[in-house]
Amino acid sequence: MVVFRNIVFTFLLAGGCLFAIDNPSPLASGRLDSLRQLVAQPETTDTVRINALLQLSWDLKSIEPMLALEYGKKALDIAEAGSYQLKAADALRHIGVVYWQLGNFNMAMDFLKESNIMFQRKGEPLGIARTYSNIGLVFYEQGHYEKALENYFQALRILEDLGDQTVIAPVLNNIGLVYQSQGDFALAEDFHLRSLEVKRATNDEKGIAFSLNNLGVVKQQTGDYQTALQYFSEALSIRENLLDKREIANTRSNIGNLYFLMGNPDLALSNLNQALDLYFEVNDRSGLAQTYHYLALVNKEMGRLSQAARLFEFSLEIAQEIGHSRIISDNYRNLAILMSMLSDYQQAYYYQDLYLNLRDSLFTRESQQRIMEMQMMYDRERKESEIELLRKTNQINALNLQKQRLLKNFLLGGVVLILILLFLLYNRFLFITRSNRLLEMQKEEISQNNRELMVLNKNLVEQKRKVEDLNQRLNQTNQRLIESEKHLIETNATKDKFFSIISHDLRNPFASIVSFSRILKRDIQNLSKEELQELARELDKSVLKINNLLENLLQWSRTQTGKMKFHPEYLAVNDLIRDNINLFSGNAREKKITLLNSVDPDLVVFADQNMTNTLIRNLLSNALKYSHEGGKIEITSQVQNQMAYISVKDNGVGMTREQMDQLWSVNTIRTTYGTRDEKGSGLGLLLCKEFIEKQGGQISVESEKGKGSKFTFSLPTEKVD
Repeated sequence: MVVFRNIVFTFLLAGGCLFAIDNPSPLASGRLDSLRQLVAQPETTDTVRINALLQLSWDLKSIEPMLALEYGKKALDIAEAGSYQLKAADALRHIGVVYWQLGNFNMAMDFLKESNIMFQRKGEPLGIARTYSNIGLVFYEQGHYEKALENYFQALRILEDLGDQTVIAPVLNNIGLVYQSQGDFALAEDFHLRSLEVKRATNDEKGIAFSLNNLGVVKQQTGDYQTALQYFSEALSIRENLLDKREIANTRSNIGNLYFLMGNPDLALSNLNQALDLYFEVNDRSGLAQTYHYLALVNKEMGRLSQAARLFEFSLEIAQEIGHSRIISDNYRNLAILMSMLSDYQQAYYYQDLYLNLRDSLFTRESQQRIMEMQMMYDRERKESEIELLRKTNQINALNLQKQRLLKNFLLGGVVLILILLFLLYNRFLFITRSNRLLEMQKEEISQNNRELMVLNKNLVEQKRKVEDLNQRLNQTNQRLIESEKHLIETNATKDKFFSIISHDLRNPFASIVSFSRILKRDIQNLSKEELQELARELDKSVLKINNLLENLLQWSRTQTGKMKFHPEYLAVNDLIRDNINLFSGNAREKKITLLNSVDPDLVVFADQNMTNTLIRNLLSNALKYSHEGGKIEITSQVQNQMAYISVKDNGVGMTREQMDQLWSVNTIRTTYGTRDEKGSGLGLLLCKEFIEKQGGQISVESEKGKGSKFTFSLPTEKVD
């Protein structure tokens, strides 16, 4: 069945287009028939006919895209003939969206940009926002993520001002797709969830399915396959109820890829073949390219290498025709791997070179920085809007308080005035009550004094509490000073111990150099060529020891003084390990030691290159130093919970439990000797521990006396926020 489809598809590509099967969904047939009747009626006005044609185009874009394109162009012709410029702009946007779904990105961009210009001329903000969002989709499909995000944020700013939640939701979803493609899954999940919340609130079933499908992709890429399957299944159920062929195909394709990752090739092939059939029906070349790619991966895993190669080539051919950069890149990379498996190294190198060039053009550091800046700019604008709203709210509250105070003062003045009038009236007509009034005033005065005393007492209590708080803070400060003094004393003692060890370890190599130089000075005329070569080798070893010790000392001192610059970036670990193995290959050959690099070639960590290179060099140097002649050193890796665990294992002299407990403290380090009396100070391991912990990782050791040692350190594979 797959081979037959491939032959048909190749024939259609040669003809220049793909056909679409005329098979509209039963669910939409009643509505579609009503719209068609409305278009066909002679008495229908132009505006009503345009709206009906645009609705037909929108409803059919995922079912019969070529017919949807025809309806959109009819609407455009009527709108342009009748000078309905806003309707013409909307028709241009509909046509652009259909071309996008067909994978004709150049035509899509032309129509969408023309629509955007017309909406801007007419000052129609909703139309401007929608076209910005659609243009962003085209840029996203082409792999231009920075431009896609720029258009999405322009749309989002306009829609937030309008408060149109129904259009905001798809834009949030599209922004999530960009961050998803950039590997920022946490931010992608946040935007998809925000979009899902809006869509659930507006009961947008089609939009809910989009968000669920995208959340499934995020969970799949983070390794949470069960949650991903739940999201995909829920999205598929909604899309099957809506009979939306294109989106059913999309979810089926995602489920097929997920089953492939879960190690179930039969279910993977079943879902991918169903997706392929549906994509042929709706003429979606982008979906066909992606599904062929997934099918190729499954066949490669099942050992059908020739079939996998043909499928990768089908996918690549479609992706190149429509300009889908991400799928092109994925095909280059996998074809390079497949050709290597088929021992066609020339083709493997050719595809690898294409992949690296395309990847470098798509994922430049400047582009990623620009994406981060746009996100920060958007967040800042949101925050400034919230601050402005809060400021205005505070102003209103302040005015209300001022109004209340004025009203209170007015009422109080009125009360006082009334009391004075009453007092005068009573004083004039009721002389006898004057004494009672005086007594009442005295009573009020006493009450007032009591209230003032209560307020004063409350203030004194508050002052006492503040003094107690101040005393507590002073005690805490004193405690910190005591701890700081203790730490300083310990640090000075540690440095004294450290420099004592360093001076001891420097003395012997320098003594050897002085001894060798005196021998050369005194007996150089009497020494044979072999004796001179031996002296040169010994002198080189002493100089190398001093150089390594001073290099580690310099690195350690820079970490202690805070001068070591920390610049984390994405690093190919295998390249660093290969460079260090080449560096020590001479030492290994001299001791007849086998060096094995079993690290995943595609392993990437987010770490500082200089620090990581230093710790690999020290661990490899130690392994060589304490390995017996004819031994073996193997470097392996594994990834778990977004951390890469890299191990350096030897079968050398090994260590006791007491020796392992003393490895990580400068107070307990001491000089040790390798299998050929190579001297080690223990400083290299301290430096390794400093560098690993600074990068968010840990180091551990497993060893047994006489059976070798295994040092394992961890580094993050992703940037930690």
